[in-house]
Amino acid sequence: MSSYVQDPETLKSYLDEIIRVSRGALEVLMVVKPDGTPVAYANTISLRPDFLAAAVSTVSGVVTSVLDMMRLGDYKRIYVELEDRRYMFALHYRGDIVVAITKPNPNLGFINMLLSVYFKH
Repeated sequence: MSSYVQDPETLKSYLDEIIRVSRGALEVLMVVKPDGTPVAYANTISLRPDFLAAAVSTVSGVVTSVLDMMRLGDYKRIYVELEDRRYMFALHYRGDIVVAITKPNPNLGFINMLLSVYFKH
C-alpha cells in the first residue's frame, strides 16, 4: 500500500487501487480541493467529476460553518444516505476532501475500515 501523494497521476493510481481493494463496494473515489477543484478521481460509473467536486465542496463548507457557529469543532467524516441505498462519504485529509460513493447496500463497516486504512490522519 502506498502513501497519499499530491501528484494527480500517482494519486489517480492510488485511488484506482482503493477501488480495486474495495471489491466493488466503492463506485466513486475522488480527492477535491476545498474550493471545489477536482484533484484526482477513480470511478466505475459515469459521472461528471467537476459537478461532484463542486457539490461536495459546498456541502463540506456548509457543515463546517454550522459546526463553527455551534463551536463544535470540525467534522471527521460526513455520511449521506442516498435514495437508492448508496452512501456518500466525505472526509478531510491533508488539506483536501476525500469523497467516496458506494454501491447500493454496502457493508458500512468495511467502507469505514477501508477509508481509515488508506486515509489515516
